[in-house]
Amino acid sequence: MSSLSAALAAALQNDSGISILISGVISGRNFTLQDSLLATSPYACIAVCDLPVTRKPYLGASDMDKFGQIEVRCISKDSEQKCKDLADAVITYLSSAVSLPWQGATIPFNLTNIYQFSDASDDLKTWLEILTIDYI
Repeated sequence: MSSLSAALAAALQNDSGISILISGVISGRNFTLQDSLLATSPYACIAVCDLPVTRKPYLGASDMDKFGQIEVRCISKDSEQKCKDLADAVITYLSSAVSLPWQGATIPFNLTNIYQFSDASDDLKTWLEILTIDYI
């Protein structure tokens, strides 16, 4: 897990508006932890994980720009609407964040795009709002 995604996971966990909506934040994909968090009130959690990073050269540059993506999964066992409300709270947080605190310092967070996709588990017992965040 990159420092940026770890800092984002910690920031979401510690945000007062988001923390009341969830039972915890998962760094990476840990389905055992996810199941235990969904079994606890308020029956919702967030999973944060890195997606592939690409480097894009451009004409005249001495270095390459580094582009990356982070996936934030808002998961609710309670209702689809609560899952959407959680995703809205995360988007509001992301839209205003220009840096994230991490280990006594701050990491710049240059958000460029947010994509949102709704999903549900096959047995319709959990709802998901999947946010894909592009950053430079």
